[in-house]
Amino acid sequence: MGITIKRILSSKGFCLAGLLVGSSSSTMVWSQAAPVVDEVLVTAQMREESVQNIPLAIGVYDKQLIDRVGASSLTEMEGAIPSLNFGSGDRNTRGEITIRGVGDYARNIGTNARVAVYVDGVLTGRSSSFDQGLLDVAHIEVLRGPQGTLSGTNALAGSINIITQKPEDTFSAELLANTGNYGLAAVTGKVNAPLSDDLFVSVLLGTSEQDGYIRNITLDRELQGANRDTAKLKFRYVGVDQLIVDIGFDYLKDEDKSTNAEALGNGMFNGFTLAPEPFVVAHNADEFEQRELKGATIEAVYETPENYKWTSITGFRSNEFRELSEEDYSPLNVAVSIFDEQSDQISQEIRLASPKNESWDYVVGAYFLNQDISTERQAITGPVFLLAPNGRVQTPASAEVESASMFLHGNYYFDARWSLTAGVRYVNETKDIDYSSIDSTKMFINTSHLTDQKTFNEWLPKLGLNFQITPDVLLYTSVARGYKSGGWNADFITTLENFQFDPEYAVNYEAGAKSLFFDRRLTVNVSTFVTKFDDFQVFQFLPTQATNGTVLSLTNAGKVTSKGVELDISAALTEHLQFSVNTAYTSARFDEFQNGGGIGKNYDDHYLPYAPKNNYFVALDYSRPVFSEAKMYSHIDYGYTDDYFSNPNNLPGNRIPGRSLTNARLGIKVDDSWDISLWVKNLADDISLRQKSVSFLGVPRGVYNSPRTYGLELKYFFN
Repeated sequence: MGITIKRILSSKGFCLAGLLVGSSSSTMVWSQAAPVVDEVLVTAQMREESVQNIPLAIGVYDKQLIDRVGASSLTEMEGAIPSLNFGSGDRNTRGEITIRGVGDYARNIGTNARVAVYVDGVLTGRSSSFDQGLLDVAHIEVLRGPQGTLSGTNALAGSINIITQKPEDTFSAELLANTGNYGLAAVTGKVNAPLSDDLFVSVLLGTSEQDGYIRNITLDRELQGANRDTAKLKFRYVGVDQLIVDIGFDYLKDEDKSTNAEALGNGMFNGFTLAPEPFVVAHNADEFEQRELKGATIEAVYETPENYKWTSITGFRSNEFRELSEEDYSPLNVAVSIFDEQSDQISQEIRLASPKNESWDYVVGAYFLNQDISTERQAITGPVFLLAPNGRVQTPASAEVESASMFLHGNYYFDARWSLTAGVRYVNETKDIDYSSIDSTKMFINTSHLTDQKTFNEWLPKLGLNFQITPDVLLYTSVARGYKSGGWNADFITTLENFQFDPEYAVNYEAGAKSLFFDRRLTVNVSTFVTKFDDFQVFQFLPTQATNGTVLSLTNAGKVTSKGVELDISAALTEHLQFSVNTAYTSARFDEFQNGGGIGKNYDDHYLPYAPKNNYFVALDYSRPVFSEAKMYSHIDYGYTDDYFSNPNNLPGNRIPGRSLTNARLGIKVDDSWDISLWVKNLADDISLRQKSVSFLGVPRGVYNSPRTYGLELKYFFN
C-alpha cells in the first residue's frame, strides 16, 4: 500500500489532508479567492485513486500537518488522530496502539498486536518497531477497523502505512536544527542528487538529544530523556522503460534513561512517601531503554503497454530492544525486570493491478513472511525482598512465524453511480514456540524447552455496495471479516493453565459518506461502524496472594462490541485561513467476559482498556505575505481525550481522567530558503495521568502526560 498527494492548491493555500469522516455543512461566508481543497491520491486499494472516491474509513496526514504539529515520531501524532490511542505512552519499545477502542501490543514473543504498521509497504514487525521516526515522511495513512482483505492477519483493529519521500531527479539539500527547553538539541541533514540521468540518490542523517523531565532523587539524575540517531539511504532507478526500482536502507537507534512508571501511592516499600509529586521518583535501579531498528526495502513497479501494473516489494527488518525497569518504585534493592527482544524477518509481496475501466478493476497478489523472534528476559530480586531474597526468574524463549497468503480485491461498476466492492484473502500461518521458565524465587513456574506448533488457515472476505450521488458525494457500505492468530503467553507466569490461547475473529459493519462542497473548498466525511469480536484476546493483571500485587494473564475473554461515529471537516475558509476538526465517538465494551477477575467475577459490559468515548482535534492555520519573498504563518491545535480505564476490571482506581493538549507554532519563510519558527507543545502544561495500574509488588503506579516543551526551529533549503 502507498499514498501520493496531488497538490492543486495555490502556494498560499493549505488543506488538512486528515480525511477521516464528516457531517452536514453549516452556513459559511466564503472568500471568492479561497483556494480549493487538495486532491488526495491514495493506493489503499493497491491502485492510485482519489481518497474521496475510495469506500474506506481512511485518514491521510501530510507532511505539512506533521511539521506544524511538530511530530518527530508516530506517537506524537496521537492528538491529531482522534480514533487512535497509544496506551500508557511510557516507552518507545511498548508500541501499544488502539484504534476505535481496540488494540494492544506484543508484550511477549508468543503474541502479536492488533494493528499492523507498515513503512513503504513493508510490515515493521513487532510492537517495539511501531514508533517510527518521521523525519523524511511524505504522509501517513490510517485505515480504521479490520483490514483482513487488504492487510492480512493481525490487522484486526486497523493498519497504519508510513510513506517516505523518494529520491528525485534534481539536486536539493535541507538542514534542520532544533533547540528548546530540557536541553533539546537536534540536527538533521538531507541531500538529494541525481547520479546520472536515470539513477537518483538521497541521504538523511539525524541526531537528537534531550534531558529528562523526571527527577530521580535517589540516583541524582533525570529520566525520560531522549537520545536518537537516524540514517537513511535511498536509490531510485528509472533506466528501463515503464520500470521504477526503489531501494532503501534505514537505521534508527534510541538510547534513553527512562522509567516505565511513577509511584502513585505506597506499596510495601514506601517509595511514594519520598517522592509524592509528579515527575519525581525515588528509584535505586539504573533504569534504561535501548532500541535499534534496521531495514532494507526493494520495490519494483513495472507497467505493461496494456496498462497492467506489476509490483514487487521485498522487505528485510531487524528489530532489537533491551530495557531495565524498577519494580518496587523505592530506593531499596527489592526487584528489577530486564525485558529484551530480537526479531528478524523477511517479507515478499507481488501483485498485479488491472487497468481501471468502465466496468471493473481488480488487484490480485500473494504475500509471504518469515519471522524469527527470541528473548532472554528476566526479573531479579534483591536482599530486601523477603519472600525471595536474591532470586531470579528467567524466561528464555524463541518463536518462528511463517505466513503465506493470496488475495483478490476489486470493484464492479453497474453504471456510473452504483458499484460493488469485493475482496478475499486466504491466510495460512504456522507458529512455533520454544519456551522455558527458570525460577529460583518459587513464585513462578519451572519448565524447560516447552515446545508447541500451531497452524491457522483463514478466509478473510469483504463485500461493499457504493453509490456515487454526484461526482463530489459518495455513499458506501461494507461488511468485512478480520482475524488475529492465536499463540502463547510466553511471559512471567505462575501456571501453564492458560499458556496457549485461541485466535480471535471480528466482523465489521460500516457505512459512510464522503463529500465536497462549495467548489471543493469544504471536505466533509463521516463513517459509522459496528464491529463484533469473538474469542477476544485480552491482557490483564490479576490479583496474586503471594505479593499482594498482580500477575499477568492473557486469555480469550469472550465477546466484544466496538461501535461509533467518526467525523472530519476540512475547510479553506479564505485565501489565508484554514480550519479543520476531526472527532470520534466510540463505545468499546465486553459483551461477555466470564470470570474476568477470577472465578465468579465477570466483566460483562465493562469498557475495554484505553478506549475513550469522545475524542476531538481542532486546528487553525493562517498564513500571508509580510514583505517581498517572505510569508508569515501560524498554527494552533487543540486535542481532547475523554476519560477511560487502563484495566478491564474498570475499578475507580484505574479510571484515567479526561485530558487535553494544545500545540502552537509561529514562523516565517523567506525566499523559499529559510524557515524559522517558534513552537510549543502542551501549551497549558496539562500533566494529567494517562495510565494507572498496580505493579506485581502491589505498588499503585502511573504515567503522566509529558510537560510543556518549547523551542526554536530553523530550516535551510539548498536548491
